[in-house]
Amino acid sequence: MDNQQALIKDHGFSLIELMIVVAIIGIIVAVAIPSYQQYVFESRRTDAHIALTIAAAEQEKFYTYDNAYTTEINNLGGATSPDGHYTLSVTATNTTYTLTATAISSSSQFADTDCRSFTLNHLGAKAAFNSIATASTGCW
Repeated sequence: MDNQQALIKDHGFSLIELMIVVAIIGIIVAVAIPSYQQYVFESRRTDAHIALTIAAAEQEKFYTYDNAYTTEINNLGGATSPDGHYTLSVTATNTTYTLTATAISSSSQFADTDCRSFTLNHLGAKAAFNSIATASTGCW
């Protein structure tokens, strides 16, 4: 009987082995998900950059024809960014303008508290602001 038992191999995993694998996967997930979310936020910021750049080009075109900047965002391509993560607004005088892109509260991009809104003005100056309206760096 002892020889037969020696020839029979156990198949499968022990509970300890399984728990070690589950723990390792848990650690990997705990590190990977926040990193992934940050990369998604950063990649979606380009939606604001593109929208502001397009609106600035349209604003300059508008100035060429009317010798003044427009205060109507619909004249600049609309109030929503191309991918729909930001809402756009404009403040302008005849000779100056500031474009603003702000994360839409119903968008997942609203959770990007470090870079919640972006501005671009007639001089090409770029700025970004966090969720408490304090200037942020590294957003552009």
